[in-house]
Amino acid sequence: MGRSYWLLLTGFLASSLGTWIYRLALPLLVYDLTGSPLGTGLVYVMEYVPYLLLGMVGGVLADRYDRRRLLVLGDTASAVVTLVLAAMVALGVGRLWPIYLVALLLASVDPLYQPAFRALVPSLVPAERLPQANARVHIGEHAVSMAGPMAGGALVVAFGYQVAVYVDAGSFLLSALMIALIGGRLTVKGGARKGATADAGERRKRWSMAADLREGLRFLLRGDRAVLTTAIMSSACNFGVWLLLADLVYYLSSYHGFTPGQIGVVYAFQGAGAVAGALLGGWLIRVWPPGRIMTWSLVAGGASMLLMTVARGPVPIGLAWTGQFSAAGTMIVATATVRQRLIPDHLLGRVLGTARMIAFASIPLAALASGLFEAAARDAYAIMMFAGLSWAVIAVAVARSPLRRLTVEDVRGGTAAGSAPPSESPPRDRR
Repeated sequence: MGRSYWLLLTGFLASSLGTWIYRLALPLLVYDLTGSPLGTGLVYVMEYVPYLLLGMVGGVLADRYDRRRLLVLGDTASAVVTLVLAAMVALGVGRLWPIYLVALLLASVDPLYQPAFRALVPSLVPAERLPQANARVHIGEHAVSMAGPMAGGALVVAFGYQVAVYVDAGSFLLSALMIALIGGRLTVKGGARKGATADAGERRKRWSMAADLREGLRFLLRGDRAVLTTAIMSSACNFGVWLLLADLVYYLSSYHGFTPGQIGVVYAFQGAGAVAGALLGGWLIRVWPPGRIMTWSLVAGGASMLLMTVARGPVPIGLAWTGQFSAAGTMIVATATVRQRLIPDHLLGRVLGTARMIAFASIPLAALASGLFEAAARDAYAIMMFAGLSWAVIAVAVARSPLRRLTVEDVRGGTAAGSAPPSESPPRDRR
């Protein structure tokens, strides 16, 4: 894969470790302060609202500026915000609004960070190795998600929230260092803005964010319908699974009396499932059409969520989550590869950012709905039933969508859509 790819992956995994630590520590801190399912769920609302506001902006920046530098700036900003959180914990802040503000600021970095990272990966690996590169990203990301919650829970139990947050900040700084070591100016592969060309300067002079946003939206809405379908599918899937995820810390603490360490074990199981799913997805995408992979992954993920209704204890609950995240991991590898292969590289950041915004738009709604329903009805099992059945319905829709027309050859080897010159027209509509 090359030195640059491995530096990028190492930095991304260090950053992901920091993300997982605060995603466990912040809900636990709010639960300790309030004991409220709605209060805990609002942490996730704060974490995903920025995707609605900044998702498209992040895509434009990824297509306009050095993607490596954007990642370094994003990690540095995250480290600074987490150090502010450590100071708040040291001062014994007992109010919720500063914690929600920190969650919002940390989350505001991610929609600016992710499009640059996702768009940079195809620039660092040969086209025929892209499925394996995506699989390794997902494997590594969720191997960290397996270790991160356990480490976060152990840090909170052994040393308190302040030390956990300091470790969090250190992981972001390590990521910034790794990505800064990638050599060269990495922007658009094969496009007019690769390197410091005269054309790059001209285009930046007449830079218009509105025009760039329109260009990305035009491709998403009028280009290959398979790309738009993946965004809508992801949004629907996220709504279902986040009904459970937003309530998970409260459910495990209140219904079962789990300690932070036991909650970390449950999260570690979901990380193990995601690793297994990424391995499976990296193999399947080379031999199965992506639409079929996504359809059967949805069926398996829905069945696993239904199993949550009867699972008891950290290990059985963890095993149910293993199945769900294994299915999701398989689907994510297929989805990422479809997008990277069908979107021209000069549009990749914008279209990925917009698609991610659509996919994540449902998460704050799901978190709020879950918190309100749990506070009013105290029936987590009804939420699990709804979430599992919703994935089965989505599977039927995907089986009949434009994704069913994609073949194995569309997403492996050959000339990727991402290597097309900027003047090339979008791929034909596959309706």
